[in-house]
Amino acid sequence: MATSHNKARLPANPTLKEINWYKKQLNWGELPPFYHMVSQSLSESENLLEHGFDTAIKRLLDKRNWNLKTLGGQEDHNGIIHCDNKPRIGLHQSFTERGFELSAYAYAGDEKIRHYVRDNAKMEFDVWDPATMEHVIRIGQLHKFIAFFFDNGDEADKALIIHAHKVVHDTVELLRRELNVQAYNGVSIKEFYKMCEKHHNAGGSEFALARLMEPDDYNHKE
Repeated sequence: MATSHNKARLPANPTLKEINWYKKQLNWGELPPFYHMVSQSLSESENLLEHGFDTAIKRLLDKRNWNLKTLGGQEDHNGIIHCDNKPRIGLHQSFTERGFELSAYAYAGDEKIRHYVRDNAKMEFDVWDPATMEHVIRIGQLHKFIAFFFDNGDEADKALIIHAHKVVHDTVELLRRELNVQAYNGVSIKEFYKMCEKHHNAGGSEFALARLMEPDDYNHKE
């Protein structure tokens, strides 16, 4: 490795841009395709609120879709909506064959709503549309990237994984502030990382690693 590469250092709490820069210093000015793909996916998740198009977060926070009657809300003469309560949601983290996902679901009374529902008096959203509201964050192929890190990774790869965990944490904290998060469960990035580390140190196979990933049917304890 060149001397200039040895001088490269990451700050204590690096941004994604700084991590990408550091990765280039370790890789002769290039971002490897696999790293670049995960970094791009993470960048999209990190800037969800800044995107001009609709995202699941924007739809969840859109008070125009809140059931104001159920939540004790009203719209004033300036068109500003005021609510005594916030709509309830549940959050679930999982690793699938696509990567990492943070998903949301609604409530109607005590029932969890994961399918399309409109105008349910007990539900705290006017419309719950999984196609546009369920998938809060997706980080493509993160499970494979974490496994790759333990075989061939470097400090930049680890920093990218840690940054992914922080992005999810910050997103969940935002949703906790703005909504009434009733449940938050599943397998976090940190937990999956530690399980991969354990399997790697024990000489685990790729098949054993795949068993750590949850199926898509939400068969989990709450």
